[in-house]
Amino acid sequence: MNKYFIVIILFLATLLLAEEFDIEEFSNPSKYNWENMKDRYEAREDLVSRQKLLQIYELSKQQVVSNMIKSAFAPGWGHYSSNDYTKGHFFITSEIVLFGTSYYFYNRAMDDYHNYEDSHYIGDIKQFYLDANSNYKYSQFFFSLGAIVWIYTIYDSISATQEYNQNLWNDLSMKHHSQKLIITPTGITLRF
Repeated sequence: MNKYFIVIILFLATLLLAEEFDIEEFSNPSKYNWENMKDRYEAREDLVSRQKLLQIYELSKQQVVSNMIKSAFAPGWGHYSSNDYTKGHFFITSEIVLFGTSYYFYNRAMDDYHNYEDSHYIGDIKQFYLDANSNYKYSQFFFSLGAIVWIYTIYDSISATQEYNQNLWNDLSMKHHSQKLIITPTGITLRF
């Protein structure tokens, strides 16, 4: 009994609070600045062309997360994917140089450490120990610097991907629209 009573009260409340649907206001074309059927047709064609443009953009754009994963796997790969070859070359070259230098100093530190273990003369022992420590510190410094550059590469792939997507949108809109005023995902563009 309580269920039926609640349903009836809710039904009556919606009837009392409901406004009358104004079909004239809903179908009034002047609110869209349509004065005649030609204006309606042009607005519809514009909408259809924008939808097609957006579909092409959605199929061609790159995902930020996938380029970040690429850059995490290999420095510069996300930049290569987003056609930013200069930064891609810079990041992969800097990583090779930094990690290569770190490896070089690590090998020197290990050689000095093995010489330290094999030495019997006190002067050589001190010198090999100091050289091993110094080379190991250089190795750690260059490795840390390489890790920082690698993390920055992942971070920078975000802006490279966004720039690629913005350029893609601009190119598509220039090809498909002959309008002077274009509304883009990042703002309004006015061409002269």
